[in-house]
Amino acid sequence: MKANVTREQALRWGIQGMLVVLVLVAAFAVVQYMKADEIESTLSQVRAESQKASQDAAAARKKIQDELKAANARTAELEARQREADNLKALLAKIEPQVAPVLEAAAKAGKPESRAAALTGIGLIRQIAHGANHDAALGALGRALALDKGNCVAGLAVNLGGAMKVEVAPDCQALLPAADAKPAANTKPAADAKPVAAPESGVGKAGKS
Repeated sequence: MKANVTREQALRWGIQGMLVVLVLVAAFAVVQYMKADEIESTLSQVRAESQKASQDAAAARKKIQDELKAANARTAELEARQREADNLKALLAKIEPQVAPVLEAAAKAGKPESRAAALTGIGLIRQIAHGANHDAALGALGRALALDKGNCVAGLAVNLGGAMKVEVAPDCQALLPAADAKPAANTKPAADAKPVAAPESGVGKAGKS
């Protein structure tokens, strides 16, 4: 009988021990599951942040590429316009010797306004062909202003290069693009405008008035 009780006790203790082990195993499994779940959550968050960072980087790269593409297109457009301007300038310089005498002849007769317009045309042609501060161009424009003090085009053309400054009426500024339509600083009256240099021989002398 005593042996049976001992065996029952041993069995009961064994069962209790197994229950304790099972509880420990279950607790360990729960802890591991929670850790795994936490790790998975962290990994998911890291993956989401990494994906967002990658998308942001891709968007930034695309924006930079688009801006670079637009800048390149604008540069190409400006270069094309510059080539056109250079070509027109070269062609105008070629025909200036033929056109200037015709305009000079027109500047010798007619009303002062018409003569001034012819001289203004000569000045503009020379400015385009040789630069805004070309002496002969400024000389022709100065003569035009001496004939017609209200000649807006001649006054504005003189002020373009900066070598000379003349006063122009406020209404004249409307002839220029908005960005350039600013009154000239340190101006002097148009009546005082003087040619920087006499026009080249054979052309300018014929048109003096």
